[in-house]
Amino acid sequence: MLNFEAGDRLRGAANRIAEAALARDYAQRPYLADRYGEYGKMRYRQDVLYNLAALAAALDAHEERMFLDYVAWLKIVLLHRGVGPDDIAESLRCMKLAIEADAPRGEHLLALALLDSAFRQLDGMPDRVASYLAKPSEEHTLARGFLEALLCLDTGAAREIVESALDAGMPLLQVYTEVIPPLMREIGRLWQRNEISVAHEHFCSAAVESIVSGFYRRILGSRQPCERSMMVVCVEGEQHELGARVVADVFELNGWRTSFLGANLPQRDLVTLMKEAQPDLIALSAAMPNHLVKLASTIDAVRDASNIPIIVGGYLFSGSPDLAERLGADGHAADAASALGVADALVGRHV
Repeated sequence: MLNFEAGDRLRGAANRIAEAALARDYAQRPYLADRYGEYGKMRYRQDVLYNLAALAAALDAHEERMFLDYVAWLKIVLLHRGVGPDDIAESLRCMKLAIEADAPRGEHLLALALLDSAFRQLDGMPDRVASYLAKPSEEHTLARGFLEALLCLDTGAAREIVESALDAGMPLLQVYTEVIPPLMREIGRLWQRNEISVAHEHFCSAAVESIVSGFYRRILGSRQPCERSMMVVCVEGEQHELGARVVADVFELNGWRTSFLGANLPQRDLVTLMKEAQPDLIALSAAMPNHLVKLASTIDAVRDASNIPIIVGGYLFSGSPDLAERLGADGHAADAASALGVADALVGRHV
């Protein structure tokens, strides 16, 4: 089981630490005020809060790698927005000093140890990330055409590209598992590298969700009904729902009766509906590390109300293979295809 004590201490002090880190850096480098302006100063403070949230989540999970991966991702984000390596290191140093000053009795020792590890490895972290659509494969060729249409803000063209591939014989399962996931990672990479704006990233994500929703008529035409049922849920606070939607649809294609409950579902509402519907399986999705606490409490709430098996997935579990077990879940899957095998083992081929 996880212990949230160290993470909770850091979360409780986050606003104080962010203010102190900001004041320290602007006092020693007064030219930052002219460089970034008031809006930049506000964003700097928000970035420190994001850093602290990621650090607290790594403490919750007892996973150093979780925070190191976050810092590596952040380094690329900032470098492509004109923030140099020295500025990144100095910002983290000011955050560390603010943490030390906030708890002189050592309440944040674990957090400081993770920060020290990030400092040691910062210079060696990559400053670029390779494309997720580089393979000379049918799926990546389709995804590249799909993306080109999205970058032109042409949802209709993007839909026609993928529908044409399906009409030509590409299995829908192949689109779900080998086209959509790398496409969405590539969209995230383009935003990370500052090649598209937040607005453009939101458009692309919304367009893909709209196109995926149109696949349902094909699912209904090809699914083989059975008695197994599942609920697919993004935990409270989690807004990234496309991955969970893909899982629900892939299970539907494979004969399950799925109920996709969308993003940001309060756990009390999940438990109420679960008691009414009595599914054979609950699938919980969490992408962001700061949703780990809510994921843990949701698993506990489901456990208190039933003995329905629980599987978990999402970016949160990248690089943390045993995190699902420590959360008390029955299984974990990195993608929709592997989730099918996990689910079959938990529920059985026949109910």
